[in-house]
Amino acid sequence: MRVDWKAHAFSANGHQMAWFEVGEGMTLVCLHGSVDHLLYRPMGQLFAQKYRCVLYDQRGSGESTVPELDDETMDIWNFVEDLKVLQDHLQLEKMALLGHSWGCALGLLYAQRHPERLSHLVLVGPGPLSAEMSEYYRANRDRMAYPVSVDEFEKLRRDFEDGRKSQSGVPMDVDEALFRAWAPAMFYSREHVDSFVDAYLQAGGYRRIMRDAANFERKMQLAEAEKITAPTLVVYGYQDYEPITQAYMIKDRIPQSEIAFLNRCGHMTWVDQPDEYFKVVHSFLTQDRNGN
Repeated sequence: MRVDWKAHAFSANGHQMAWFEVGEGMTLVCLHGSVDHLLYRPMGQLFAQKYRCVLYDQRGSGESTVPELDDETMDIWNFVEDLKVLQDHLQLEKMALLGHSWGCALGLLYAQRHPERLSHLVLVGPGPLSAEMSEYYRANRDRMAYPVSVDEFEKLRRDFEDGRKSQSGVPMDVDEALFRAWAPAMFYSREHVDSFVDAYLQAGGYRRIMRDAANFERKMQLAEAEKITAPTLVVYGYQDYEPITQAYMIKDRIPQSEIAFLNRCGHMTWVDQPDEYFKVVHSFLTQDRNGN
């Protein structure tokens, strides 16, 4: 199915925000993980079967620019406020919000600060919720990834970090090499890796976040989870490198929450199991909770 993306930009909370939409129907706002929105266009095209899918580049990534990349502009609460401004711009009194990976952290913070503004919350492959879970994540990731030697990978990481600190940024060849080395960990089926990465790079994508969100701590994600009132769905692939037992940590803390696991599925759910992924999310978003 051919789908056409519409691109938009506006001044939001002290920076220029780029946002994109595809499809028609109920609006589903999606929060990208690390990198930018381009990685998520295939997911948007999947949801465009039934929904108007909105993606945006978070500040400091993709086409969303900030005056300076520093602790003040990249404060985590600016990320939360950006989403509020976008919701107002879209004229959505309540919105259905879906986050993937890092996007789950941002979604959880938003849901705790503005619980009355969400109709649904979908968390797909949430990243580590604590320092302990970070250790499990790294062990799983390193066991599953990198078709290069350990020494080669460490050199790529050093070159990448050096590039982030320089005025000129990360060299594109280093960027692509590190992305290709990291990509195999994201999928259950390795046959998806090359075509997915090629399509992403051909669309103009690469690692464009030069600085992570400032003042963010993992414990913040569930600090006030009991405030979340929107029905919440947690989705993990059984073969995700993220610790999937975290689904139960989230369910224990969020009153109206449920879990869906997808087999033969890694971190990129919409690539490994597109039909099952769409089915569980669509069923959740359209479920009648009033018994009618």
